[in-house]
Amino acid sequence: MSLLSLRVYLKKNAYLKNADKMNADSPQNADYDLDIALIMCPAWGIDQPPVGISYLKGYLKQKGIRVKCFDFSFDLYKDFSDKNYWDLNYPEYFTDPVLFEKHVLLFLSPFIDKWAGQILSQKPRVVGFSLFMSSYMVSLLLTKELKKKDPELIIIGGGPEATRIKRVMADGIRRFAALDRNIITGGYFDILLDGEGEEALVELHSLLGQGKDFHSIDGALYAENGKVTANKPRGLLKDLDMLPCADYDDYQLAGYKRASMPLVTSRGCINRCAFCADSPLWKIYRYCSAERVIKEIRHIVEKYHKNEFEIMDSTFNGDIKRVAAICDLIIGSKLDIRWSAKATLSKGMDYRLLEKMKKAGCTSLAYGVESGSAAVLKEMHKNNDIEEAKKIIRDTWRAGIQANCFFLIGYPTETEDDFQRTLDFIRENARFIYCFDQVTGCHIEEDSYLGLNVDKYGIIFKEDGWHNRQSTPEIRKSRLQRFRSLARELHKHYQCEVQY
Repeated sequence: MSLLSLRVYLKKNAYLKNADKMNADSPQNADYDLDIALIMCPAWGIDQPPVGISYLKGYLKQKGIRVKCFDFSFDLYKDFSDKNYWDLNYPEYFTDPVLFEKHVLLFLSPFIDKWAGQILSQKPRVVGFSLFMSSYMVSLLLTKELKKKDPELIIIGGGPEATRIKRVMADGIRRFAALDRNIITGGYFDILLDGEGEEALVELHSLLGQGKDFHSIDGALYAENGKVTANKPRGLLKDLDMLPCADYDDYQLAGYKRASMPLVTSRGCINRCAFCADSPLWKIYRYCSAERVIKEIRHIVEKYHKNEFEIMDSTFNGDIKRVAAICDLIIGSKLDIRWSAKATLSKGMDYRLLEKMKKAGCTSLAYGVESGSAAVLKEMHKNNDIEEAKKIIRDTWRAGIQANCFFLIGYPTETEDDFQRTLDFIRENARFIYCFDQVTGCHIEEDSYLGLNVDKYGIIFKEDGWHNRQSTPEIRKSRLQRFRSLARELHKHYQCEVQY
């Protein structure tokens, strides 16, 4: 019997014993036994509850699976002395091993033991971690503690980092930061799940209940005898309307910083920006119908008594007709709500539509302008037209909606003249831009087009960051400082933050 087969055998028996106990007519077991615990570790935003595991919980509950969400980032934030570490525009304290060990680890240790106890007190069969770049390191610490306390516990990981790890280990995509193979081969996780988690978790639950090997499910990445195996990719959900509403019952909603509730109405993006790794993650753009969106809005208003929403979609207006239909339903049903979203600078965003969005409760739209240079936008694979962008931003302001803008500084082909065009753009449109949601130096993600084509751009990685002929860490820092100075000069009513 191989090590993997032995491990599967032991887990089968442990799972079936729990299942027998679960089915016993015991009120105590009914109260405390849990099928799946879903975990969000620090650092994650504390403005709103974690949206991904909340949608997973809604789906799993609909399938009769007992599930509970834990937001340990919120828990740690309440006691952590330096709140600035939770600014995820600056995640280095949770992603850089040196900074993490110096500033976070010592304070974190007692929480790891407490959180493991809280999870295990629910007697879960499976513990699933939502893995992002900023939550990855704390997740590893907690999985290690859980394995120490209960070696037979099944621990899985999903989310963007699981997908990236799979692409590095199994697909051969180069990774610029060192990747610790021990997360799979060392037993931190029994499997990582690449792709959407709804059907994968239901299938895993079913296989365990039947005493079958859960390593066989599509999208799984696991190790046997030190060898990493990746199963065939999992197919995408075809109909997002069949998904139930997110479940936020496990959170102290009043404790989060924002009154607005997160809302997801689509997955993926219609754009394929060269610097972005979201498109490889989601593959294609899919969306819920207008009727399904209104159903969830009503659900949150009625159940949680909230009437402010932040639409978390990468691109809310990927289908302009759907946006208009959603607005018509909000207006027609007389829903008294306020909402914001990220939107692409599409030609369909005319004044008439923006006026309707305002009437439907839209308060702000965040646009990915990225650059004032047409040459740089072309290199970024952006569909933005400079003059069209100006018109949309001005029409947004004229409709009474705040126009917030994203900019990316120091793209590998950006020259000093290109950057000056960006400064000219914000100066020319200062009256119409409410704020800059995010201004960052160009980071290179290994799954993005840039990351896959570093040789094409002459990019070399050094200790202080990436360099090429047009862009260096010092050039990017200098340009970001100049951007900040101008932004503050033009917008004295708010503080413009930028990420180096």
